[in-house]
Amino acid sequence: MSRKPVIQGGKRDEIARAALELFFTKGFDGTSVRSIMNLAGGEVGLFYYYFDNKDAVFDAVLNLFFDHYQKEFAQIVEHGRRNPCRLMEDFFEYMEIETKEFREKYASKMHRTVRWAIREHTLEIIEPFLQQIVAIQSEYYGITPAVKPDVAALFMTYGVGSSILHEDTNNYMHQRAEVKRGISLLMGMPLSEQELRIPYPAELSDIAGMQRLLKRIHEKLDEPDEQWTESDLAQRIKDEEVWVFRYKNEIAALSIFSKKENAIELLAVSPEYEEYKLIEKLIETIAAQFSIGTKLSVMIGKVTQSIIVENRPFDNFQFEK
Repeated sequence: MSRKPVIQGGKRDEIARAALELFFTKGFDGTSVRSIMNLAGGEVGLFYYYFDNKDAVFDAVLNLFFDHYQKEFAQIVEHGRRNPCRLMEDFFEYMEIETKEFREKYASKMHRTVRWAIREHTLEIIEPFLQQIVAIQSEYYGITPAVKPDVAALFMTYGVGSSILHEDTNNYMHQRAEVKRGISLLMGMPLSEQELRIPYPAELSDIAGMQRLLKRIHEKLDEPDEQWTESDLAQRIKDEEVWVFRYKNEIAALSIFSKKENAIELLAVSPEYEEYKLIEKLIETIAAQFSIGTKLSVMIGKVTQSIIVENRPFDNFQFEK
């Protein structure tokens, strides 16, 4: 009798979910086929209609558990083709958030053998995604990793990825800045430009620096200062409509946009950092917040131009005449 495909719903799904609950709490060795079927509601013989043995249902459980994460990783990488400067950051940030939530939800009741199996399975899953990320960013920055690309991805998988998944997460978070330096070295990127490669969503603590930057720019241009009040900036930050580059405890560049109006309303960069193409990275990052095909107006100086958001980095966009 042939067995049905993995997790197709119905009784097979019920058995897998019962197995997942028992594996998480009792571990692999502490879970029997009979206990799985007692929880799922059925005879032991029904188990073997769907699965060869306990190993097979354990594999099915892992596939079921990781299905959501694999889809999320794939979406992050696909989105990163539109916003390569944020891709590595977004990928590991997602891992950090999900790992924290996973521990809060399961750690206290999960058997250590299953915890280690999940950790190893996670590393197996993320390696091919990191290979894609290395390739995307290498092309984007025009760089060659310090080691072969697949080896760079391997180091990141079992270095950065493993550190995030490690039970002592506090140590990883404490060393996060050094981890980023390590990634830059692996990717063959200059450490001196590390902070000028990735824009971040602005925080309320950035407001004073943002106002200093705007004042400097308007003084240099001998123009009246535009009235972006503290309350205006705070509201835009809360609405997630401000991106910044932070460098040496100052704001090196910033952009304010409107989700409702499909418009980038302000672009500002400190003169000494103009050569780093921070404005281009800000436009790219903001464009990636909108659906492909959206017409986005962009204020460049005193002139408003338009771009159509495409499934590629901003460098390849064309402003409409």
